[in-house]
Amino acid sequence: MRACIVIRCYNGAARLRRSEFTAFLHGTADMDLCFVNDGSKDNSEEELRNLVATMPGRMFLVSYPDNQGKAEAVRRGMLHVAGLGVYGAVAFADADLATPLEEIKRLIGVFVQEKQTIMVMGSRIERMGIVIQRKLYRHFTGRIFAGIVSLMFRLNAYDTQCGAKVFASDIIQEAFAEPFLSHWLFDIEILLRLRNSHSDYNHIIHEIPLDVWVEQGDSKIRFSHLLKMPMQLIKIYFRYRK
Repeated sequence: MRACIVIRCYNGAARLRRSEFTAFLHGTADMDLCFVNDGSKDNSEEELRNLVATMPGRMFLVSYPDNQGKAEAVRRGMLHVAGLGVYGAVAFADADLATPLEEIKRLIGVFVQEKQTIMVMGSRIERMGIVIQRKLYRHFTGRIFAGIVSLMFRLNAYDTQCGAKVFASDIIQEAFAEPFLSHWLFDIEILLRLRNSHSDYNHIIHEIPLDVWVEQGDSKIRFSHLLKMPMQLIKIYFRYRK
């Protein structure tokens, strides 16, 4: 099965991990990369075009002149790739590679093995022998947030916000056709959309603990975004409640 990984980029030219992207593709014959330039104000678009030109047919670029926000950029990228009709699985990952590409590859492998699965999501669960590097306060705030999400939405997910998810190409329209209510909490919306349309969602969505996840730099979520999250959660609750 051929797969493609969608990677949203915004003002990340200085941090673009060119060698890691090319090395991954050289060692992986059945996966491609789609970069989404989300209206970057730096020279990200130029850097991405140069990178894509090194491996035409294996890497390609979708570029928007204006910043769409993470949710919309990912949504459009996923729909674009699914619309090509050549991939059985489509994933998305963060450009900083906090989740290494080899981990995304492992999640795709799980998806391929589990025949009835429509989605595989990574989760950051600290375990012995595993590399999960995250600031302590982020870990605790993440667990509090996860508890709130679990209570509000009755989702049996440990880590909805991990930026590593794989989807069957034939459910991309179902999960991404409509714009999301939230720029940063769209992962929750994806799960609610699939739960509302699949009564057996607990059996066809798999959450897989990552073996490696390394936090990269400062959080991209501003304090103003944090202040908006309670209202966004309420809006999501009323939009998707059954």
